[in-house]
Amino acid sequence: MDMKKFSIIATLALASAFAANAQFLELNISADFNQNLQNFTDGYDYPFGGTQLEVGSVPFSLSLLDNLPDTTGVVMTPTDDKSYKFTVPSGTYATALYTLMDTTWGMLPGVDEGSIIVTGSHGETATLNLTEGINIQDHYNGFFANTISDCNTTSVNFFNRVPNPNGPVGLDRQELVLPSSFNGDTLASITFDGVDDREPNGDPFLAGVTLAVVPEPSPYLLFALAALVFGARFARPFQRD
Repeated sequence: MDMKKFSIIATLALASAFAANAQFLELNISADFNQNLQNFTDGYDYPFGGTQLEVGSVPFSLSLLDNLPDTTGVVMTPTDDKSYKFTVPSGTYATALYTLMDTTWGMLPGVDEGSIIVTGSHGETATLNLTEGINIQDHYNGFFANTISDCNTTSVNFFNRVPNPNGPVGLDRQELVLPSSFNGDTLASITFDGVDDREPNGDPFLAGVTLAVVPEPSPYLLFALAALVFGARFARPFQRD
């Protein structure tokens, strides 16, 4: 095997090793919960806090509001358009952000509903803009804006507290792939900057945040990488005498 082929195999092996270590991290944002989703229109069809969901292959944990039974907590933008900053566990390397959101009183497609801002430890930022009818919609399937055009957004509806495609209420899973500026850097914070426009423009609420993370490579993985690089450097084609 010549050096070029060996280098290709080494690269593929390393990529496979990192892919195998990819995982999800669900952030706990319950300290900022200020509304009970159960009190929204047909909110009794939503699962209670404590329920684990998988939306588009991404896990989310719904949580209780103030640890009260039979509640489902969410962070909803107040009338003063307050921003909410969530801390991220130290040492978190992420490749993508996923949010579980929707709006209330959202009747007009194209309205700016705010943004989610990811900040790295070196100050770099990435922004997920929330636009009614694009990647976020009204939670109640009535005469509101109930369409999504972004192919990276996944919706889930509920009836009688379980997922049901014909359910009257729902949530949307948004996706933000972090740019190359975040490569090799940890995350510092995630900010929910919603716009409270009420009826008919909408008011966004956040039910969950999940990160696609890759842990730091283990010493064994680093040793394997060093061995592959060393082998690629000194490999020689086999020659007959």
